[in-house]
Amino acid sequence: ISIEEKVDTFSYQVAQTINGVTYKTLDAPVLDNVTTGVPNASDGTFTITGMWTGITPVSDITGYNMVLDLPNGQSASEFVEKTITGGEFTGLNQVGVYNFKVNALGNKAGSAGNAYFDSDYASSGIFVLYEESLTFSKSFLDRITIL
Repeated sequence: ISIEEKVDTFSYQVAQTINGVTYKTLDAPVLDNVTTGVPNASDGTFTITGMWTGITPVSDITGYNMVLDLPNGQSASEFVEKTITGGEFTGLNQVGVYNFKVNALGNKAGSAGNAYFDSDYASSGIFVLYEESLTFSKSFLDRITIL
């Protein structure tokens, strides 16, 4: 019995051209900052915002997908135009563990000549919002001791 292994045809290059079409996976955007738990006193909710450094050239992408993993195991996502490098999730009312993520969206071979595929997600990592952090009844200076 002869067992022959198949040839490894996966491309380990960043970009590859096949039949005149260049295939490339986009680089992930760089998450610059995430602002958590900004309260809205009128309705008892809060906002989480994120800012990132966009992909260049902008012509390579169709936009960004912003995702917020919620404490209840679900997630919220929102499409952001390719020229905008930030966004927010408003009306949040759950306390617990969150994770803010964003990735660049490619054209999935939608244009002639180049095929760009979605990047990996840039992630804030998990952060916890406590109920006490959403109220500003005391100054944070009450708990600091200067030595």
